[in-house]
Amino acid sequence: MTKTNFSANLWDILKTASLLLISALISYWVLGWTKESSNVYIFYILSVIIISKITEGYRYGFTASFLGIVIVYNCFSLSGIQFLPSQTGYHLTLVGMFIIAVIISAAMANLKSHVKEAERREAKTVQLNEISRKLLSLNSGENIGGLALEYVYSLTGCSCIFYSKSPQQGEEGLIRSLDTRHTNIMNSSHEQFVAHWVFENKTIAGFQTDFGNESSCTYLPLISHERILGVIGIFQLGQKPLSNSTLDYLRLIISQAAIALERQYLADSQQNIQLETEKEKMRANLLRAVSHDLRTPLTGMIGASETIMKNKEQLSQKEQDKLIKYIYEDSNWLLHMVENLLSVTRIKEGVSAVNKQPELVEEVVTAAVSRLRKRYSKANISVKIPSEPLFVPMDATLIMQVLINLLENSVKYAGKSALISLNVSAAKKEVIFQVADNGRGLVLADTDSIFEGISPTPSQTNDSVKGIGIGLSICKTIINAHGGTISAQNQPKGGALFTFTLPLEGGYTFE
Repeated sequence: MTKTNFSANLWDILKTASLLLISALISYWVLGWTKESSNVYIFYILSVIIISKITEGYRYGFTASFLGIVIVYNCFSLSGIQFLPSQTGYHLTLVGMFIIAVIISAAMANLKSHVKEAERREAKTVQLNEISRKLLSLNSGENIGGLALEYVYSLTGCSCIFYSKSPQQGEEGLIRSLDTRHTNIMNSSHEQFVAHWVFENKTIAGFQTDFGNESSCTYLPLISHERILGVIGIFQLGQKPLSNSTLDYLRLIISQAAIALERQYLADSQQNIQLETEKEKMRANLLRAVSHDLRTPLTGMIGASETIMKNKEQLSQKEQDKLIKYIYEDSNWLLHMVENLLSVTRIKEGVSAVNKQPELVEEVVTAAVSRLRKRYSKANISVKIPSEPLFVPMDATLIMQVLINLLENSVKYAGKSALISLNVSAAKKEVIFQVADNGRGLVLADTDSIFEGISPTPSQTNDSVKGIGIGLSICKTIINAHGGTISAQNQPKGGALFTFTLPLEGGYTFE
């Protein structure tokens, strides 16, 4: 018997003795005053009811019922009522009252037992609801499994292990261990084989079960909609076996964890579907932009070369030079577009898998402007960057391609004589790049579709100009892969403004 139980039993004994003593004193006083035996019976029954109410178990109520009869008998004797004990009716009355007291005591104890059981069930229900709420609030299978493992560990007081996949697939389980020896045993090949068997057969196995009884752990599967989402092992070797009630409660916790894992699995599947949809949309936009931007210059080059071949004698040297120059410019533009396509292939399937290294912004910007001036020697470009050295994590080649695309877009649509500015500024957690011009700006619809591979001049026919649509679509892909943002808008005083940001995480500046 523990110290706590001994204290509780002693306290119940004191309460029983005190109430019986008080009842005896009151009964003796009332009997001497009224000479009515019925009053004594009332106090007797009342004391038994109160004792049964405030004590634990059946024994105190039964003891009070027996001792109460002794008290009643002595009350009559001490009050000088000697004739009653000799009467048969009196004895029958005492026996009847004893039986009634025992029945009331048993009924009260049974009622208390049902109340406590209801309270325990309610507490378990509240706890399960809390467990379910916490499990459903998590957003990864690993976190859900870890929390479920923590609950099982707290409930059983045993070392535990959780597998989200079969250990024979190379999965290392999450372990909550009381002893390093338990950890070594749970990681043994035999224990992993039993856990794998549970994954394959979707049923309990291990210690004290039909399969793997020689195992050191009991393995419980996490199943939802016929899908096994994990296995929890409970170390049992050398410990007290889990009771049926504990196992039942464990299954409830595990079922809640399985529901949470199923929800997370469906959420991950939905996210993957959305990602695939976005990839397909990007591919479609890219294909549409490529088909348009390839057809336009190729048509012009074919037409110019055909004109030279068929009308060489009729064309002047100046006219021939003009057509050749047109072919040369379109060839360079096609080469630039191919460079864009090659740049985008470095980003694996549209996900953020670029090779980012801290790069000096000044060098990247200078290289991009220099390359653009080779194509547009008369372009009026103003550059403004921070005076202190600024390092940003990026793929320098890809970001250089973004800058070239945006600058070329401004040159082509604002005009070669337009003033184009490239400004770089550092914020708290990001670096901001802005390319602005004082040209005609964007039409209203451009801000929504300009980065989707659609020509920025929808009022023109598809073949009237070599659109920069594919270049802007590639810019968006590259910036998104870097974890940044890109946008386009009109300036209040006229002209277009393109802004993109790159996160500073992993970069640094010299103060």
